[in-house]
Amino acid sequence: MLKEREIDLKAKKDELDEIISETRIQEEQLREKAKGMETTIDQRLLAAFKRIRKSARNGLAVVYIQRDACGGCFNKIPPQRQLDIKLRKKIIVCEHCGRIMIDPQLAGIE
Repeated sequence: MLKEREIDLKAKKDELDEIISETRIQEEQLREKAKGMETTIDQRLLAAFKRIRKSARNGLAVVYIQRDACGGCFNKIPPQRQLDIKLRKKIIVCEHCGRIMIDPQLAGIE
């Protein structure tokens, strides 16, 4: 029984290593693309984004509205605030968790 579990564990570890090596190339390409884009963004906004991302539990600094709630902390968002987010005239942050909120359409959802 133990030998079977060890064989399964080894197979799963090998599979995980293969997936990691495949995604490493993609990750490096995305990091290079992000570095290139950082030069076009206002430094104050970029610093705020990085600060939010560091403090967020799952690393997400920008979240979209899910079921009338923040996608990060899941606290309810008032209808007027949701309308402001959908209009996209200014950057709106969650009152509870401080994450930047966007509408699902902008995120490519729906």
